[in-house]
Amino acid sequence: MNKRLWLTIIGMGGVLLLAIFFRFYDIQNYPPGLFPDEAANGEDVLLILSGDIRPFYPRGNGREGLFFILQAAAVWMFGVGVWQLHIVAATVGVLTVLAMYFATRVWFGRLAGLMAALLMATNHWHVTLSRTGFRAILIPLFVLLFTAWMGYTIQSVKRQQRVRSYGYAILAGMAWGGGFYTYIAYRVMVGVVVGVAILLALAALHPKIGFPHWRRYGKQLVAGVIAAAAVLVPLGWYFVQQPEAFVGRAGQVSVFSENLQKEYGGGTLLGTLAYSTRETLLAFFTGQGDLNWRHNVAGFSLLNQLTGLLFLLGVAWTIWGSLVVLKKIWQGTEVHLGMIYAYLLLLLAGMLVPVIMTAEGMPHGLRSIGLLPPIFILAGTAAAVMVHWGMKKANQSMKQKWWAGVWQGTIIGVVMLSILYDGALYFLVARNDAQAHYAYRADLTEVAKYINGYTRNNADKERPYLVLDSFSVQTVHWLTTVSAHEYTVGDEPHPDVEMHKWELLDPAQSHLTSLKPGEIIVFTQSTMVDADRYMQTHSEVRLLEKRMNRFGQEVMRVYGLQDGASQVEGVRDDGEDRGFDLDAG
Repeated sequence: MNKRLWLTIIGMGGVLLLAIFFRFYDIQNYPPGLFPDEAANGEDVLLILSGDIRPFYPRGNGREGLFFILQAAAVWMFGVGVWQLHIVAATVGVLTVLAMYFATRVWFGRLAGLMAALLMATNHWHVTLSRTGFRAILIPLFVLLFTAWMGYTIQSVKRQQRVRSYGYAILAGMAWGGGFYTYIAYRVMVGVVVGVAILLALAALHPKIGFPHWRRYGKQLVAGVIAAAAVLVPLGWYFVQQPEAFVGRAGQVSVFSENLQKEYGGGTLLGTLAYSTRETLLAFFTGQGDLNWRHNVAGFSLLNQLTGLLFLLGVAWTIWGSLVVLKKIWQGTEVHLGMIYAYLLLLLAGMLVPVIMTAEGMPHGLRSIGLLPPIFILAGTAAAVMVHWGMKKANQSMKQKWWAGVWQGTIIGVVMLSILYDGALYFLVARNDAQAHYAYRADLTEVAKYINGYTRNNADKERPYLVLDSFSVQTVHWLTTVSAHEYTVGDEPHPDVEMHKWELLDPAQSHLTSLKPGEIIVFTQSTMVDADRYMQTHSEVRLLEKRMNRFGQEVMRVYGLQDGASQVEGVRDDGEDRGFDLDAG
């Protein structure tokens, strides 16, 4: 094993350690809770653990099932809880960093692969999504796996490694097909692949070129297509049986929505498109990025300054590379690996489409997740070009040997600042912001913990009333779960409603419920206004317990006629973050 390979292994090992640290450090305490959309995953996890395995689940306007199957494995091993759902995304995030190395290396070299993986390993945007339980985190992994294995297929054919080329082609097909089980935005990969095929077909029209690509890669292409089709059979059959599930929520947030056009685009489609495009592009470089703490460190652009600059340089370099490829095609020169430039540009444009075609919640870091692969491939490659350029200048200036040391020191220093910057944003800014904790609904975690303890210690008493909206209650339902059941629509009651450890009350009507001796009513951080109204309406009740988070905010309040109690029985102030424990009271 040569020195260069050893250095690559050591370098990539260091990058993976960084990726693991950024995604797993203190994950039992932060994120501190589960947003209801995350908890909804848990409901389908319970179905999977009961043997109900499907490619697509109708809950929440319809969602692809692969991520839930992975989460089911985590829950099977570690039990019901908060971090049990988050560690799956963290694992996928680490694998994505590894895939980034290979997807970049096969096309642009080892240094480019290392730089791309390093920049992604610590990027606060990807770190945030890697520690949040949304299925969209799978998109970058599958795009990168397809990109890598496609590159290794071409490389194997050029090296006349026939058996290996078929293996890589099958893996590429499986990755391409598997991506459709991740998130709706992945579907633009159809357009990306078709776009590259059209370019190759146009090149074949040149009399000097013809169809060499088909002669060289045709059999591998057939193998890849068969593999992709085989992977897609279960999902395709589901959509044949349930065609309405194919569109899902996309229509509700589309720029074609008249309500959204009035709100964001002055009542016009073009105005709405201009709004969504502007907000999306600015989010990467300037402004406040995505203000949703579950998607990004709110108030900061999705990319740090170094990555943003390198990405722009990479885009310029890729456009130039695409023009060179077009010139070669015009001159009748056969092109193989050079098509990566067109592929990356199509990937950028394609992954922008599902973002700018929506207007709700812009800018939207989660919908933009498909842009991560081309962004970091281009940024990493631009970084490698800069490093090579600096070292070339150093070698040319033998009379100024200090130049090489200065250049290397500058590179190391800038990269270290980039890592520290992203780390500080996530672990110091986000982790210590009260709004970030509320974004994950940490209060619902505390309430679920209380209800579990109360019902365990008071089995002879009536279950507590819970004042909470029907959307947010998904978190409490999952964390106090008693059974698996199909999703419910609107105000339709849960099939296991009689088994719940709580009885749900509509916040707006909660003050109409009078307590009997021994009954209690629980309010969450989002229903404190209703708690105040309840106390004013029912002077006979007494405060039994309230809990504060470490920011001094009240996250839970309990009233009752607890055996005639007339004083505050407990006030709890959380001085630090804690992981969820079903056995905690």
